[in-house]
Amino acid sequence: MKALAVVIGIVFAVAVAALAVALAFPDRFGDYLPGFMQPSAQDGPQLLIEVEADSGEIGQAVAESIKIIERRLKDLGVRFTAQPQDNNRILLSLPKSADGPRVMDVATRRGRLQFRLIEVSMTPEEAMRGQPPAHAEVLYGFRDRLPYLVYKRAVLTGRDLVDAQPGFDQRTSEPILSFRFNANGTRRFAQVTQENVGKPFAIVLDNHVLSAPVIREPIMGGSGQISGGFTVQDANDMAILLRAGELPGELAVIEYRVTKRKTP
Repeated sequence: MKALAVVIGIVFAVAVAALAVALAFPDRFGDYLPGFMQPSAQDGPQLLIEVEADSGEIGQAVAESIKIIERRLKDLGVRFTAQPQDNNRILLSLPKSADGPRVMDVATRRGRLQFRLIEVSMTPEEAMRGQPPAHAEVLYGFRDRLPYLVYKRAVLTGRDLVDAQPGFDQRTSEPILSFRFNANGTRRFAQVTQENVGKPFAIVLDNHVLSAPVIREPIMGGSGQISGGFTVQDANDMAILLRAGELPGELAVIEYRVTKRKTP
């Protein structure tokens, strides 16, 4: 009986500690639970995902996509299994407690970050009414849905990022996304900003403009922050995407299954 009481006490202590962590870090709750207390990844939604690779062998693209999905969902704090299916597909299994739509979004978004200059020879509205310059295209804002006329060529991409973190603007308290480049990205970012002082440029994620600030001065330190009317979840999810890296192709959910346990 004494031994049983000790075991019950330990389990209770673990549960209390897990609850405290859940309140402080709700997205990472599952990381702090012992294995026997974690939800199964076999009794919830299942996503059948089709991979369309940009180039190269499809099997390699599937394997790379699984690795990136694993990094993303581990960072999101979701228990899961991901397995290749039928050469060009992935079966992603989740626990019942998972937020299916959010997990689907984080798992399948391309995660392509680009820094592009903005074309100022005409307005986006003029470009949409007529013919935009061959080197430019109209993209829309992530939150404001406003049109932006941006260069098609990126002057810098997220491939040189070494970190991305959510945070809050010290002046406005609005959610932001902070980023930091490696040495190569730092040099390129400094060069681009030095050559384009006074000009606007667009920070683009998956063909949506997150922000379009004017370059006030050269940015030499290799880091910066992005704001654009984000919610806290927006900033968290985008940071996860950028830390995990860009997918090697487009991913599409072709089937969403909700499994039901048989009752005896």
